[in-house]
Amino acid sequence: MATRHDAYGPVIAMRPGAGEPAVTLERVKFAARGDTEGSIDEETLRDLLFEHPQALPIAQIDTSYDGLLPVCRELSTPAGFVDALYVNRLGNLTLAEFKLWRNPQARREVIGQILDYAKDLASWDYEDLQREVSRALKRPGNVLWELVADADPTVGEAAFVDNVTRHLRRGEFLMLIVGDGIREGAANIVEFVQRHSGLQFNLALVEAALWRDGADRLIVQPRVLARTEIVRRHVAGPTSVAASQGEADDDPLSTQEEENLRFWSAVLGGFSFSDATVEAPKPRHDSRIDVLDAGAKGLWFSAYLQRRDAEMGCYLARYNNTPPAQRMFDEIEGSIGEMRCEFGDDLTSWRNPKGNPRIGFRHGARFLKGGDDFDSAVEWMRERLDRLVSTLRPRLRKMSQDLS
Repeated sequence: MATRHDAYGPVIAMRPGAGEPAVTLERVKFAARGDTEGSIDEETLRDLLFEHPQALPIAQIDTSYDGLLPVCRELSTPAGFVDALYVNRLGNLTLAEFKLWRNPQARREVIGQILDYAKDLASWDYEDLQREVSRALKRPGNVLWELVADADPTVGEAAFVDNVTRHLRRGEFLMLIVGDGIREGAANIVEFVQRHSGLQFNLALVEAALWRDGADRLIVQPRVLARTEIVRRHVAGPTSVAASQGEADDDPLSTQEEENLRFWSAVLGGFSFSDATVEAPKPRHDSRIDVLDAGAKGLWFSAYLQRRDAEMGCYLARYNNTPPAQRMFDEIEGSIGEMRCEFGDDLTSWRNPKGNPRIGFRHGARFLKGGDDFDSAVEWMRERLDRLVSTLRPRLRKMSQDLS
């Protein structure tokens, strides 16, 4: 899915029947600040589309995020500053990065930034978001809701806060990368992010073409180059595999992805945690499924399949750059011996190949190499995942409250 900078046709202004000659408008170039006279830089593009969010093609990406209201620029996160934050009356959050895609290194950097921002937001609660919005706007109070209420007085504060909290907990938001000619590999970029992020956010690449008329007015012509596909649909059971795959019809899954999806659909179809405050994740075709609500910032639960060693498991993990999460994780890890009375003798801790710590359960999965233990593997995963999340999450929540 290559994209050419000249894929747009010329924009021609004319007044039919007026006897005036048609005028071909001038395409505005993008460049770093001060590089080219008459060009637009990243900051100017950001300000333009922050002040006029209706120019962004949100309805073509995901209608649930439509109706953008600009919230703030330069939202501070542990990973850096998000260029622009938007919200709508439903509490759906959109984060946008405005970039000139000068070279492959710039492309890699912006993808890394987007992933880091998404992971940070997935560890926040409403108070974290509200605090950073207030700092960015230098305005006290529940600013996020107040901005929405000013635009739509029918929005209730409690319902809005609950919606935003739920989206943060699930890692559900729209991430936009907006820039000039995002030429090569747009579809590959989206595919990489969707397969490797482990989060549920939507990502879209938007090219913004600008034109200037004779009165020096700017005409904005954005278009969607590529986007992730996430189907918001509950899966009733293993027979509903196609409804949960979240893939376009013309993008078939590999054999391995089909096997992953079959397993997770069997595990999560009709599944619910004993801790009713935690929502079960949706089946996916990835080898890992995340449960982002661990009851404490910087921690999350995951379940995985590993074909190389025919192994599966579920575990608690932590972000390395969150000191409170590290302290809670270390405390839990240090008391595993005592916790086995409650969790079972197979509760353990380990390090993955990258050295990242894990606490949870591991088990052989012969079905990954043609064995006949599929049904017993499904039951093992359902039971252990529920035990880990429903028993450990309340403890983590209390530890987090004690530290605050």
